[in-house]
Amino acid sequence: MKKTVLILVVLALLVPAGALAATEFSLGGYIKLDSFWDSTQEAKNMSSTGIARNNDQLFQHGRFNMTAQSTRFNFTIKGPKLWGATTTGLIEIDFDPTQDPRQSNTSSYSARLRLAMFRLNWPETELMFGQYHTMFCEYSPEDAQDTPLNNHGMASGRVPQIRLTQKFAGDWTVAAAILKPYDPSTTDAAFDGQVLTAPGGAPVAPPAGVQSASVGLPGQASEIPHFDAKIAYEKDLWGKAAFFGRPRGFTAQVTAGWQQIRYRANTAAQAFGTFGQNAYSTNTGFQRGQQYLDPWMVQANLFIPVLPTYSANLAGTASLSAQWFIGSGLNAFGEALDSDASWFQFTGIDPNGRIFFNRKLTNHFGGYLQGQYYFTNQWFLNAAWGMQRSYGVETGTSAALAGVQGANNPFGYVYATLNDQTKLWQEFDLTLWYRPIEALKFGLQYSYGRTDYLQKVNNPQSLTGVGPFAPGQVQGQPNAGAKDFGEAHRLQFVAFMFF
Repeated sequence: MKKTVLILVVLALLVPAGALAATEFSLGGYIKLDSFWDSTQEAKNMSSTGIARNNDQLFQHGRFNMTAQSTRFNFTIKGPKLWGATTTGLIEIDFDPTQDPRQSNTSSYSARLRLAMFRLNWPETELMFGQYHTMFCEYSPEDAQDTPLNNHGMASGRVPQIRLTQKFAGDWTVAAAILKPYDPSTTDAAFDGQVLTAPGGAPVAPPAGVQSASVGLPGQASEIPHFDAKIAYEKDLWGKAAFFGRPRGFTAQVTAGWQQIRYRANTAAQAFGTFGQNAYSTNTGFQRGQQYLDPWMVQANLFIPVLPTYSANLAGTASLSAQWFIGSGLNAFGEALDSDASWFQFTGIDPNGRIFFNRKLTNHFGGYLQGQYYFTNQWFLNAAWGMQRSYGVETGTSAALAGVQGANNPFGYVYATLNDQTKLWQEFDLTLWYRPIEALKFGLQYSYGRTDYLQKVNNPQSLTGVGPFAPGQVQGQPNAGAKDFGEAHRLQFVAFMFF
């Protein structure tokens, strides 16, 4: 009996060992140090929020920072053959801050799953499963910061998906994918799950057509998958130029995507901002009934060798890259902040003076242009300009809204939003790169960024009603006038070690 048990244990151990013997693992990634000086309080990637207006002295001052947070590593897995296909997998890890690193001498970060996918490859067909970059993210500018030009020319998305890619006619590729749908954050939901109450706290019935408080969930949901597709053409027509240090021929690609989002009606009166005169004013209202909105995006890409090479020697070569897109509700594609993706349109007032609105997705267009020139195989210069602009937002007036709820909206502006929305993002980056060997890369970059907002706003004050100041009096920065834009400058040095 003991002998039989021993044989079974050995066999059980040999089965996974045999499976692992058919699998190969390799480690890759890079170590990166970012060092940068900003003229204002910008995020690491110059893309998290809009730039503070030039009249806000609390933020319009310089700051120096350093971080190794952008370091990442990956495991590449080569698996066994299946159905005549080779199998490979990839797991990539990067890092997120667990606390504000400026407040800690240890600058702690936590590991984060970035990519996790595997694929089956036949000679002209690929089937992929897992979390990976979307098809809108395949032509990133070669700038010093991570996720360059994000929200102003370049999408950023890593999404669980099933993707099928097919090559045909030698130079053509088509692909289609079913992806996890994007649900906006609860701050974009216009719903807080609270019950309407009368004076004294007693619950009251919501207005007709508004959801009951039993919903109790964030105010958005997607019931069907997100869909992306692309068609691409790549061919060496007159030589190649460098794309991230590798020769590449002429490339043209069109990518399209769509999904649907359901916004539930809100039970409690939702506070939102309307245009006033050089300031947002405050109102409250309801979204009557559920809305089904359809984010979509179409993007075109070109990579053009301008001064080509016919060998692996990149010295004296130059290229031009162009990416342009148009769409609606672009936060679903990693190309806009939730706060910039939708707005409220006034629809009416009931006999009790309660305001009703419909949500509208914000339309955007934008893209980037990039030029690159190699002085030698080690030294090259990169220049990139990206932008994104909203359009079609209604900012007219309505007589019905004038004077609603006191003086909160004296001009009756139709436009309303939960957020201080941007009208135009722009960024220009000029980067000198030096790569003495394959494993090391250094970059020095100057960046200029500008955010234009839909509304002029007076500069915020730092303190009110403190100490000898009576409530309503201001202490802090002097009045600098109403502004609708903010600007920022950055000098950045980065160092990579690839492995």
